[in-house]
Amino acid sequence: MRVYVYLLRWVVLLGVSLLAACAGTGPRSTTISTEKIESLLAQRFPYTGRIGPLFEIQAQTPQVRMLPERNRVGTVLQIQVSERLGRNVFNGTLDVDYGLRFEPSDQTIRLVDLHVNSLDFGGVPERYQSLVQGLAPQLAERLLDDASLYQVSAKNMAAVEGMGYVPGSLEVTPQGLRITLQPKPAQ
Repeated sequence: MRVYVYLLRWVVLLGVSLLAACAGTGPRSTTISTEKIESLLAQRFPYTGRIGPLFEIQAQTPQVRMLPERNRVGTVLQIQVSERLGRNVFNGTLDVDYGLRFEPSDQTIRLVDLHVNSLDFGGVPERYQSLVQGLAPQLAERLLDDASLYQVSAKNMAAVEGMGYVPGSLEVTPQGLRITLQPKPAQ
C-alpha cells in the first residue's frame, strides 16, 4: 500500500509539472496602452503638405480612441487648410478609424483598412464644400493609410523568437492594443 501511495503522489506531481510546463508554452500577450498608441501616432505630426494646386494643409494633435467592439482604433486630427490663392484659412477635424496588422517583413505594426468617418470644416465657402469633402479620403490616405505605428527592434524580435514565440493576433481592447505571441510552429 505504501508503494501505491508513493507512486500515486509521484504521478500527481508529474501531472502538475507537465501542466505547468504546457501552460508556460502557450500563447502570451502584452498590451500597448491607448496613451502609448497616441504618443506613437503623435510622432508623425505636425504634418504639412499640399492637396492639389489650391490647398496647403497642416494636421496635428491626434486624439486616439479604442473601438474594441469593432477591433479598430479611431483617431481625430485637427486640420488646417489654407487656400493658396486667397489666403483663406479653414480649421476643422478629420475623424477616421482603422485596423492594425503586424507586418513581418519589416517587423512593424501598421494601420490598415482606413475609413473616413467625417471631415468637418466651419466657414468653408459653399463653392469649396464639395471640393473639401472630396479631399477627405485623399487627405486621410496621405496621413495614415498603411502608416507604420511601431517597429519592433531587431533585439526585441530576436528575444521573442529565442523564447520560442512569434507575433500573433492584434486585438483592440478598452485599455489599448493587445498583442498575442504564439508559440512557434514545430518544424
